[in-house]
Amino acid sequence: MKKIIILLLLFNLISCKKEIEKTEPKEINIKPQTQKLSFDEQLEAIKKGTSKDSILSNDIQFINDSILKGKFKLDISKYEAESKKKECFPIRLPKKMFNEFYNEGFNNLGDLNGDKKDDFVFVLHALNYCEKGDSYYFTDNSITRILTDSNCCHPSSILNIGDIDEDGQAEIAEYYSSCASRFKSITIYSLKNNKWKEIKTIPFALNDEYYIDRDFKKLFKKISKNNLKYFEISDIDAEGKIIASWKKLKIE
Repeated sequence: MKKIIILLLLFNLISCKKEIEKTEPKEINIKPQTQKLSFDEQLEAIKKGTSKDSILSNDIQFINDSILKGKFKLDISKYEAESKKKECFPIRLPKKMFNEFYNEGFNNLGDLNGDKKDDFVFVLHALNYCEKGDSYYFTDNSITRILTDSNCCHPSSILNIGDIDEDGQAEIAEYYSSCASRFKSITIYSLKNNKWKEIKTIPFALNDEYYIDRDFKKLFKKISKNNLKYFEISDIDAEGKIIASWKKLKIE
């Protein structure tokens, strides 16, 4: 009799355990799945979120139609390809600011690359968030732009200083301003295969005696083939006189 009772108890215990196993909820491991949007999808979302009184900094149709007004058709496809690789998205700009920014128009630099056509330079705002400043563009799309980290760029800040190395392509000087400091600089570039090769950056202290756009022919003089002489204005003394000297630069 005792054996029967023990067997019945064991049977009840096993039955209860099975019932508990059936009713207990099993832990389900659910991992949230987040799918990153592609660059093009994110770009499309940015476009859709742009209000009517704003424009994207890389809106080439707006730039060509409303800024350049048919005088020249800019091609930024090579710069946009770089932006996509780096996932650099455009900036939203108020249309009013966009229009005011480009009132200075074009600066005629003459023939830069020896194709017997005049080349003009103009300024555009940064195309995307990865660019830190304005850029100088040229009306010959084959000539690469000059990217800067300044927001104080003007077409008149690019100067044709002549074909110093006598290779049929001009050298230029870029007057650089950080907007605030009186210490500026001038960078000499040489055009090689339609790309700008940086030669040297020289100091230029802001002063009342020499103005870069007015007096650049006094500041840069070709001595001979490949040799340039430039007037370096490094500072101003306590009496307001410039601290300057002539220096030589070889361009090859």
